[in-house]
Amino acid sequence: SCSQSIFIYDVGLGMLGAIVQKRRKMSNKDALLEQAAMSAAGLQQAHLLGIVILVILVIAVFALLGLKNITWALLLIMNTALFGYLLKLTVDSGVSAGETIIGPDGTVIQRKESEDSEESEQSNPNNGTYTLPTLT
Repeated sequence: SCSQSIFIYDVGLGMLGAIVQKRRKMSNKDALLEQAAMSAAGLQQAHLLGIVILVILVIAVFALLGLKNITWALLLIMNTALFGYLLKLTVDSGVSAGETIIGPDGTVIQRKESEDSEESEQSNPNNGTYTLPTLT
């Protein structure tokens, strides 16, 4: 039973490592959106790190006290939350890379390749440059 708990704990640590790796590979835009969402919830990154460490310590204390049921429940809740967040990061990274777009009902929406932006860039020869206004 102890080896099963250690296995579940290791799976959780593996998912935590994968989350850290995915967050490091995030684009600046996605990282800012993630930080804005955390700020909107009233959390900072230091708070989140403290919460994760506290949850791990509480689980370890219950495991050392031999309280199997609560240890299993907390490990499963923690692993489910980690899996959900890892899945969110995976889906978000696929969407931001332009691979797939998932609609609100869960269906995959094919992205139409439009060349409107390229045409508008070609029609304006001063695109990206600044010209001084003429004073009269």
